[in-house]
Amino acid sequence: MVKKTVAVLMSVAMAGTLLAGCGGSSAASSSAASATSGSSSAEASSEGTAASGEEVVLKVFDAHAYGLDQYAEMAAKFEEEHPGVKIQVQHAANDNTTLLQSRVNSGDIPDVFDIESGTAAQAYYEYAYDWTNDTEVLKLFNEDAVNTGKDADGKVMSLPWTYENMGLIYNKDLFAKAGITELPQTMDELEAACEKMKAVGITAFALSAKETWVLGQLATHFMMDKSLDAAGVVEALKSGKLTFKDMPNFQNLFRFLDLAVKYGPDKPLEVDWETCENMLANNEAAIIHMGDWCQSTLDSFNPDANLAFLPCPVSDKAEDATLLSSCNWTYIVNKDSKNLELAKEYAEYILSSDMGQYWMCDGVGAVPAVKTDKEVQGRLANDAKTYVTEGKTNGWIHTIAPTGYADSMGPILQAYMTGDMTAEEVTTEFQNFWAS
Repeated sequence: MVKKTVAVLMSVAMAGTLLAGCGGSSAASSSAASATSGSSSAEASSEGTAASGEEVVLKVFDAHAYGLDQYAEMAAKFEEEHPGVKIQVQHAANDNTTLLQSRVNSGDIPDVFDIESGTAAQAYYEYAYDWTNDTEVLKLFNEDAVNTGKDADGKVMSLPWTYENMGLIYNKDLFAKAGITELPQTMDELEAACEKMKAVGITAFALSAKETWVLGQLATHFMMDKSLDAAGVVEALKSGKLTFKDMPNFQNLFRFLDLAVKYGPDKPLEVDWETCENMLANNEAAIIHMGDWCQSTLDSFNPDANLAFLPCPVSDKAEDATLLSSCNWTYIVNKDSKNLELAKEYAEYILSSDMGQYWMCDGVGAVPAVKTDKEVQGRLANDAKTYVTEGKTNGWIHTIAPTGYADSMGPILQAYMTGDMTAEEVTTEFQNFWAS
């Protein structure tokens, strides 16, 4: 996902101080000094409050800079309910992997931290508390979300945060202008829609082909076998039971890229993620490939943009169209935390409580992994929630692919778009990468 290019090191309490000036609680403002005083963590009682009047500092690492105001309110509420406990959080939206690894290498492992699920998270499972037997906690979450936090033995080593959804995003006003009354669900229907838009002077595509990660993610739609789902596809590729040459829909990736070139800007490889989102939001292009994480950027370009998800057509069958959804971030509790029970309680709190859902649904605008009826404020995420609820989404392949997938395959797809490689050559390169 695209993140803001900032890194924020702060205590929740410091953010709470700002909120106190707007009517925030005194508990929030008092946290600032404690979070920066260098106090060491003390043992917590089984109730999650400080024992013997000693202050407990719970160290948290959050790999985001989303919904910071709501996060501060949430943490302040937790502190209020746990006298003597202070939450010290590092929000890191840029270089979060490097920052987290640096802390682990130095022995400063946070009590609670999040990491991208899949391949990245597995590298930290040696530090993780095993939630497998905490059935009362696990049943709060959707089963498919819990599965993203399992290790190779089926143990639940982390708890899911929110769903992130990706596919095609389309401009509803431009579709209406072109007279498109039904969403295209097959490749033929997609091409016909492009022709209708061309006839009235609309640029159909603004594919962010400059970004290798976008092309890598796009390709996974055409790798998906719904009978296997994402994990099954990856396993079949690794074992050699499935090859790219024999994938039923993979060759349609090249047809899709051909459409993006034919019905897109003159220099498609110069279109970056920001440009494509700007074009979509301001009625300069009708379709991009992206995820609901771009909602705030789209809103900054045009808060009134009339946008929604379009499951990506991948074949001549409507049922094959894909909207890919995953709990792409997962929270790990440090099994060696001096305040393990408190850390477990905090992780459960931020992911499942009313305040946690307020942070996720209102502050971040995302669909929580926890079972909930709470309305999601993000319009794209809210749109995707319908697909998620109805079981019409599939998992993410790129997060559980071999390391370096997008960086390696993205340039190969760019070479196809410029005519420097054939579809056959690209297919071979995909196979070679997975086989290696």
